[in-house]
Amino acid sequence: MKASIGWYKNQWLDIDNIFISANDRSLKFGDGIFETILIKHNQPVLLNDHIKRLEKSSKILNINLKLNKLTLKRLIDEGIKKLSLNDNQFGSVRLNLSRGINEGRSLKINSSSKTNILDNLWLEFYQIQPNFSPISVCISQIEKRNEFSLISKCKTFSYNQAINVLLEANQKSFDDSILLNTSGELCCGSAFNILIKKNTHWITPRKESGCLEGIMVEKALKLKIAKEELIFPEFQEDDIIVAINSLSCRQINKVNDLKLRSKFDPIYFWELLYN
Repeated sequence: MKASIGWYKNQWLDIDNIFISANDRSLKFGDGIFETILIKHNQPVLLNDHIKRLEKSSKILNINLKLNKLTLKRLIDEGIKKLSLNDNQFGSVRLNLSRGINEGRSLKINSSSKTNILDNLWLEFYQIQPNFSPISVCISQIEKRNEFSLISKCKTFSYNQAINVLLEANQKSFDDSILLNTSGELCCGSAFNILIKKNTHWITPRKESGCLEGIMVEKALKLKIAKEELIFPEFQEDDIIVAINSLSCRQINKVNDLKLRSKFDPIYFWELLYN
């Protein structure tokens, strides 16, 4: 069993031995997109949903994604085998796609350059333990999500805003932050979507808020467990607020000075969405 393994330019490598060129636009400008997928029972879970979101992001950002899905799935299957997880263990695979090598120092994109699409792709496989620990959050006072930006709709390499609000939270002795958009509407967390149970109904911020269209939230919407709403940060102590992404499901037990008292089983809820 391996703790991690990677694939790049048709080679299986230790993660620490994957070297990206200093001229790669993903490194130089954060010009790339990615997806992180749970591995459960040695299978990539909701893989097609993640590929669809990757394709959608590539179209929005005009990144060339002429990648054969069968080739991608074959590589993922090979990586999972090399990770050699026991059936009860979890893993993750991160699909990284760069726009490619930059020519010179300019931000300008050279649309005429031709590269092998596989040269712009690398995969990272990890053994993981899903996170179900409760967290406290503050509402960020230094960053807002731009609900009008196309970037907000894509899972890109640029995590500067998320890092900023996480530092803000830690400086205030919170575990993480949640963000509002420019209109003061509830949006998302630093690296998670939000689900809220008020009384007997689950709601989640609408896509128009500027939140990333999360895979787990989409599953909750398809199962009609939750519905989208315009939500403002007006919480009650008996609300259940959940921070969720593909690798974690954590109850938020405190927002700013408000302590939330309701109990919640994150493992049951997470497995409900994944089954």
